[in-house]
Amino acid sequence: MTFDKTKFKKEWIQTGLDESTIEFADNFGKHLCDLQQDRPGREAMTTSQIRNYFGEVRRIQAKGYENDRPSFLLLRPKLAYAQARVVSKMGKSRISDFKEVMDTAHKAVSSKEQFQHFVDFLEATLAYHKFYGGRD
Repeated sequence: MTFDKTKFKKEWIQTGLDESTIEFADNFGKHLCDLQQDRPGREAMTTSQIRNYFGEVRRIQAKGYENDRPSFLLLRPKLAYAQARVVSKMGKSRISDFKEVMDTAHKAVSSKEQFQHFVDFLEATLAYHKFYGGRD
């Protein structure tokens, strides 16, 4: 089964997660592993790369979305920078797909509740990435 990043729905962030969101996160986490015969391939995104982004999101969550909105807005350029660094070293990486999906999710956030949906989606993706053997 091939992964289709265009199936991400911003409504999941705007109105809340459902079973289809979890299914997407499952497929997305697996895709980011770039599995090659049950082992992460060369284009795989590392667990550390996702956790760096997730750690920043958690810091924003701890301060409160409304209290740290500028840091939330800076997530997109920080992820663009991380992508550029990885791609310049490796040539091709699934971090580009991660950035595209997370940018779409990011743009859908305009309230505290939507921020929580964003966090939940990211957490599910990270969990599935680790489940499928995401490399460190």
